Amino acid sequence: MKLIPRKNGRFIAAVLTVGIVTSTTALAQPTGTVSGHVVSASGHPVPGAEVRFEPATGGEVSTDAEGWFTVSGLAPGRYLLTVRAEGFEAQSAEVTIEADAESSLRLTLPPLLAALDEINVTSSFSINRENPVSAVALSQEELLELPHFGNDLYRALAYLPGVSGNDTTAQVHVRGGLRRDLLLELDGVEIFEPYHLKDFQGVFSIIDPNMLGEVELITGGFPSEYGDRMAGVLDMTTLRPRPPRICELGISMIGMWASGTGTFGDQKGSWLASARRGYLDLILDFVGPEDEVEESREGAGPQYWDLLGKVSYEPRPGHLLAFHVLASNDALDEEEREIEDGYPEYEFWDTSYGNHYFWINHQATLGSRALVGTTASIGRVDRDRLALGEGFGYDIEIDDERQVDIAALRQQWSFQPSDRHYLKGGLEFHQYDAEYDYRNELAPEDASSGIHAFAGKFSGNHYGLYLADRFRLNDRLTVEVGARYDDHELTSESHVSPRFNLVYAARGDALFRVGWGHFYQSQRPHELQVEDGETTFRPAERAEHRLLGFEKTFSTRKSTYSLRIDAYQRVMTDLRPRYENLFDPLPLYPETSDDRIRLDPADGLAQGVELFFARRGGRKLNWWLSYTYATVEDTIDGVDVPRNIDQRHSFTFDLSYRPNKKWSLNAAWIYHSGWPTTAVSGEVVENPDGSTTIRPVYGPLYEEQLPDYHRLDLRAGRTVELKKRGMIEYFIDVQNLYDRSNVAGYEVDERRFMVDSNGEVIYTPKEDSWLGIIPSFGIRWRF
Repeated sequence: MKLIPRKNGRFIAAVLTVGIVTSTTALAQPTGTVSGHVVSASGHPVPGAEVRFEPATGGEVSTDAEGWFTVSGLAPGRYLLTVRAEGFEAQSAEVTIEADAESSLRLTLPPLLAALDEINVTSSFSINRENPVSAVALSQEELLELPHFGNDLYRALAYLPGVSGNDTTAQVHVRGGLRRDLLLELDGVEIFEPYHLKDFQGVFSIIDPNMLGEVELITGGFPSEYGDRMAGVLDMTTLRPRPPRICELGISMIGMWASGTGTFGDQKGSWLASARRGYLDLILDFVGPEDEVEESREGAGPQYWDLLGKVSYEPRPGHLLAFHVLASNDALDEEEREIEDGYPEYEFWDTSYGNHYFWINHQATLGSRALVGTTASIGRVDRDRLALGEGFGYDIEIDDERQVDIAALRQQWSFQPSDRHYLKGGLEFHQYDAEYDYRNELAPEDASSGIHAFAGKFSGNHYGLYLADRFRLNDRLTVEVGARYDDHELTSESHVSPRFNLVYAARGDALFRVGWGHFYQSQRPHELQVEDGETTFRPAERAEHRLLGFEKTFSTRKSTYSLRIDAYQRVMTDLRPRYENLFDPLPLYPETSDDRIRLDPADGLAQGVELFFARRGGRKLNWWLSYTYATVEDTIDGVDVPRNIDQRHSFTFDLSYRPNKKWSLNAAWIYHSGWPTTAVSGEVVENPDGSTTIRPVYGPLYEEQLPDYHRLDLRAGRTVELKKRGMIEYFIDVQNLYDRSNVAGYEVDERRFMVDSNGEVIYTPKEDSWLGIIPSFGIRWRF
């Protein structure tokens, strides 16, 4: 080492001093900060996007889980900022940094030109765990933040335009269709009656929403791969597990659950599993009798559980094999004695319902342009219902055992010969074996005892074949033309269903959609309403869909707005008879109620206009609203009669607020016009023995209207990150926050009539209301 001469020491010290002073001055130079929000065209945050500056700032940053980034310590001046994310076009913006100031900007990333197989040609609502780009897509986070009693996915769907339901059931109606008109699929397999507590119209679904990765609700004009239903499709896909392994334990006011996802074999394999158990039976035992007039409540009460599992493995590149299982069971063992309006009543239930499915999926990629998927499944849906009832004016006994076994095979293939041409097709086979053993003994006080019984077995095969051609006429116009052929052995009929869909991408992020098609719906072997005396199967019902749609997104500096308008018309013909209860919305024994009627519509018409408008991308506050004007009517004996779910006006407003990353608040307000009802009066009838009774007289069917319905729901959640591993989430959900008494129907029996001094019959209705304020809460631990 060479020593420094003493004579140069002062010079070097001076140089060092000047350098230190200069460096200190440079470090003290004022700097600025820039923050930004990166969102997709629909306003959803884009996490993990790379943010680069030119000139370079010495490193890169990425957006967080909510699409935000912040960079500080930037020297004043102009920078070119570029953002890149997978699946989106890169975007650049110029930003000016000022000393001691913070600049903010918002970048919207348009999606790359979608491959033909990814273009959504239908009128649907997509729920996607990744980054949905459709203007009306809902992220899974948005869906789960919606208030929904019991943490149930189906209940959250009821907030969407064109979808309606009631307070007690998870089942929904799509654009005025019956509940049976909606096709339900999970990973390529149709699921029948997937509900818990069927004695009460199906209160919860049997599918854990936390295990779903993508959900698509198609409300009309669905493509040719979907068949044998005529109103809509709910297509659900389970998660694609990725590292690291995630497990979850949770408990709520009505049940508990455990779930997990993970990978194995160097990520060639993956698994997911979920198990849930409801304990309403324990709650009822704890609560005891409902009021002071109830003498006893005995039995185990409602019990239910469900299980969902999937194991997938990639044996070699281009091949994926997956095994699935879905199982559920419900049981109700209950006995009640109480005093109702001064009369003793006795009710007894001993029921059991089961849903069990097992299926295998195989997907094979053939080259770079072809894909073949094959699914083989078996399933069983059964019920065992024993119900006894005795009270004012009735004495009933129902013994109902049913079972249907389903075996299905489906193969779907797709081939894209060019960037402008996409072909898809498939075939499917279903075998049904249904068995009935039904007995209903009803002994009204004013009639002799009667017994209706039926026992029988039915088998039927369904063959389906479809083909569709999707082609891009230019960079903006995409057309899909397809058709289905369906053959049903049970009723010896076959049908051809043409389908047409068109999407035009205009300038300025606007989309126009046109849809048209024919849709047939058969009566499956297990759908025979033997409880109402039906013993023969009817031909398939038919619907013609006509749809027009418009979507538009536009951005401001701080948020993105999405607008969607849909107009639809569904013309229904060849409708089969159906049975309804005029006044009681929740009959425990529907087939024995006095207000049970048969409807024989010749045809029907559902039409309406739906508007969806959303504001997303706000750092704390976001909202969306929808409005629908709709009618649904059946032609019965030459008269147009509204269906009992007809609601001319419906409105939903949802507001979500995130004050920080730990808290989330969501409020949803629902309004719709009152559902139709039927006027009631009474007349005095003289009996053969000279005595008199009062007989109800019904007015024109569904000509009256119940009061308007509205309620406010609230959901609050808090997330706590744990130091070692995982997180804990608390949530509370309140349905009908201001305890609105929404009228559901009326109780009509002899106790509601009286004769005044002038001999006139006076009817005093007793209202039945939907549920009042219902709080629920839960806690989940994810690790």
